[in-house]
Amino acid sequence: MALFKEVGNFSLEGVLMAVLCIYVLFGKLLGMYVFDRTGSTGMRRRLMVQVLVLGDIGRSPRMRYHAASLADAGCNVDLIGYTETNPGARINVHRHIRVRSIRKPWSVPEGSPRLFYLVWAPFKALFMAVQLFWIMGCISQSPDFIIVQNPPSIPTLFIGQLISTLRKAWLIIDWHNFGYSILAMKFGYHHKVVQWAKWYEQKFGKTAFAHLTVTDAMHEEIKNVWENEGIILTLRDMPQSDFRRLTLDHIHRQFNHSLRVIENLVKETPNGTEFLGKYRDEKYGTLLTDGDEDGLLIWREERPKLIVSSTSWTEDEDFSILLSAIEQYESTAKPSDPRLLFVITGNGPLRKHYEEKIRKMVLNKTRIVTAWLEAVDYPVLLGSADLGVSLHVSSSGLDLPMKIADMFGSGLPVCAIQFPCLKELVHDGENGLVFENSQDLSEQFMVKIAWMICVSPIFIFFFSAIRNCSLKIPKN
Repeated sequence: MALFKEVGNFSLEGVLMAVLCIYVLFGKLLGMYVFDRTGSTGMRRRLMVQVLVLGDIGRSPRMRYHAASLADAGCNVDLIGYTETNPGARINVHRHIRVRSIRKPWSVPEGSPRLFYLVWAPFKALFMAVQLFWIMGCISQSPDFIIVQNPPSIPTLFIGQLISTLRKAWLIIDWHNFGYSILAMKFGYHHKVVQWAKWYEQKFGKTAFAHLTVTDAMHEEIKNVWENEGIILTLRDMPQSDFRRLTLDHIHRQFNHSLRVIENLVKETPNGTEFLGKYRDEKYGTLLTDGDEDGLLIWREERPKLIVSSTSWTEDEDFSILLSAIEQYESTAKPSDPRLLFVITGNGPLRKHYEEKIRKMVLNKTRIVTAWLEAVDYPVLLGSADLGVSLHVSSSGLDLPMKIADMFGSGLPVCAIQFPCLKELVHDGENGLVFENSQDLSEQFMVKIAWMICVSPIFIFFFSAIRNCSLKIPKN
């Protein structure tokens, strides 16, 4: 007997298939109505937020933190930006965060005539505007809120205003700096393009539901000078939980694996092997750690002091100050003074320029290596270092470098170059040292090195004692 019988001209299988298709289609349409429809339906459970950063998401910790915090608080988040590096596990595995990648446009090579930049800039802005409009206005669900990082201002502020109007969303601008001030470093403040960029930024940044600033000074600027409309809040950068002081065993493991590249880069420099010094345990010793005769893990006696600086290699960081300070240390350091290893992390347009300068330097007591680390390795490097250096000079004078907050989170003493807003973060002689030129910085190296020699062993002994750690060298 047949399992299904025909009813008239229709088989029972066909009827069941039709019912199934209608059920699936109706469920899809209902889901789109409940979760995608703009406006209040009374059924929607989670707010939708678009977070836009016109930069590499993996190198934008503040915007990643916004996205993760909003998702944890009960929102669906579309995180929009470049995906040149891994955004991190917290973003990748979160079920309520979706990363929407945008293509990075071709840029005029650094050092080209300024006319090339001016000619290409409108096409670059149009290319980005079309992508952002398509993603934010057509592909993404209708948002309740749009958070836009500024800078860059062009075309993000205009697109943010347009999409928030068309899709009836609340616009929030996160002011990290002023875009026109960065442009002024290339063309000068009186250039017509810079003046137009300032007008554009003030025009499309004036009106928003809320403005977030990184300093009190920027808060006062957009409130009293620019007269921006909306709620204005100062939201200072804070280090994420990844930034912390590492234990000796953790340092040993990392410099045996992902950070082994630092040691290899030093060996590639002239007389690099001699600079690193001797190892008690040739097999398991690392750049910073070693083993004693009992097989216990210890700090390597001849290790160089590790000094770290991070940069995007742009005009607002003059690394010639650091190079000059290193040359002065070379000329004044005594034979008994420690060797210094400077690790400069990051990537950017001026990297090759400074690398060429570094190659021409004659170094004995110091070494300088540049590295482009994975985002997960940067906190590990800071948590292992002896000193941090910040050469960030704000183009507007109103923002603060995130790197200093990260260094503080990692328990690092910091030497930072002076600029107007720095006092909101670094208090000279209290939580760091402030310098104005290479001579100051070279003298601070001596001060901090003396502190490290005298205080660090006591700190390490105390930290080890409270953890009751007689550490065996890990064999893998």
